[in-house]
Amino acid sequence: MLSAGGDTMKGMKDSKTLWAWVGGAIVVVACIAYTVWYFSVAGNSGATGLVTTAPPGQLVSGFPRELILDNAAQMGNSYSIDYSSSTNQYTAEWVSSSSISSLYGAYAQYFAANGWSVVNSSTQTPTFYNLYAVTSTADANVVMGTGADGLDVTISYVKK
Repeated sequence: MLSAGGDTMKGMKDSKTLWAWVGGAIVVVACIAYTVWYFSVAGNSGATGLVTTAPPGQLVSGFPRELILDNAAQMGNSYSIDYSSSTNQYTAEWVSSSSISSLYGAYAQYFAANGWSVVNSSTQTPTFYNLYAVTSTADANVVMGTGADGLDVTISYVKK
């Protein structure tokens, strides 16, 4: 009697394993089918979301050097993201020895003097400031926060 029950349990266990494999195979096939559809039928080139990283300490090609207002900036990461053939985001991160208020003022002055409109800004905390500025041809977001090694600065630039 016990062996009959044991065989039944073994059969149920094998059946669960089989269904787990079938379910997994269905998920894999669905993922492959979606990928094929996305890149062929939907007309997506596959180039969107492509990230290009600059070597350490350098700016990625396409980032406007004039947006780095600190001559002593210790460059960290810089990269670009290609969203489409006409829309790319360029980002640079660095550490500054400037104070947060002086660098914020320098960016506010730079944007005003160079045809940018600051559409959003925040200086609500003493350790985190940001400015979002636009022109008819570009957007720029400057984020500054005090860090362990100085002022951490990140600028993202999108050419329209």
